[in-house]
Amino acid sequence: MAKVSKRRTGLGSEHPYCDGIQNAMIILFLVVWGVDSAIMNYSVLPVGLAPLPLRIFLSVLSLGIGGRLVARSHNLVLHEAEHQTKLTDSDVYSLVRHPMYLGTLVFFLGFFFAIPSLLSLGILILFFILYDKMATYEENDLIRILGEEYVAYQKRVPKWFPRFRGKS
Repeated sequence: MAKVSKRRTGLGSEHPYCDGIQNAMIILFLVVWGVDSAIMNYSVLPVGLAPLPLRIFLSVLSLGIGGRLVARSHNLVLHEAEHQTKLTDSDVYSLVRHPMYLGTLVFFLGFFFAIPSLLSLGILILFFILYDKMATYEENDLIRILGEEYVAYQKRVPKWFPRFRGKS
């Protein structure tokens, strides 16, 4: 699925407020997480629930997986499929329909794992809800453009949570 902004040619369109919503949510998450983690310590009670090595491992893993998903999907959509007029359903787009959005969420989950602030987790949940609304908007546009081909893709590939099982 090629998601591109109005400045580029390609298949489908982004939600009209996609960039603004993403930027606002990233800033909001980082500010809330940073202030709560470093200054206020208002909701960082879960810190003691998991040992530091486990939190670091989960944090690095999330940052790495999230960064990889964003980088791969960004490369596929903005470089390889920019002028494509067909569905992109290979690579990370064969795992989930919105790997760029999922990668961003998983990346920021890495911050939460490092220092689990409940306030920032609330922002991350709001971020997911907004991403889901933007993804639904974009999918409706792709259904309008591609019809049954995109509906079949929706049936084959999950929207958010990859299925890691053998192909039948």
